Amino acid sequence: MQALTDIQLVKRTLQRRGDASLAFAKLYGRYQGKIAAYIAAKVLYNPSLVDDVLQDTFMTAWHKLEQLKDHDKFFPWVVTIARNTAMDVLREKKRVDDISYLLNQEEPETEEDIDLGETEKMLANLEPIDREIVVMKAVLECSFEEISSQLGLALSASKMRYYRALDRLKSEITL
Repeated sequence: MQALTDIQLVKRTLQRRGDASLAFAKLYGRYQGKIAAYIAAKVLYNPSLVDDVLQDTFMTAWHKLEQLKDHDKFFPWVVTIARNTAMDVLREKKRVDDISYLLNQEEPETEEDIDLGETEKMLANLEPIDREIVVMKAVLECSFEEISSQLGLALSASKMRYYRALDRLKSEITL
């Protein structure tokens, strides 16, 4: 089952018998890293929230796979589920607590306690929509057309925001 396409894996999973679980596990293994990176950009690098959203994303995909119309669009479909799930978590956390809960869930005592790489720190300084566009382009390798479609932006706006965000990141590197 190693070299099967997304279409073949989705079809096997939809059969819900035999190797359906194994087929879905292959899809999970194929995309969980990219989806986790995307979620991390949405939930501000909180590992427990990333794991929760990742699990909820793939559980939703498993249960709603019949709704996927175009089987070769599995990855963009799962990205949409991840985006919606992450937004739901952010809304819920904002309702329960305030935004500081998302930024510092355990209130680290020193800056050394915060485990963010330099790249993540620079990404965190971007506007959320710009961070999402950069992650979708650089990590998920989405086209500008896919980004525009997913985020409901004009193609020119997606490109403009991406390149301006890159300029901001480059200027932070040179400082």
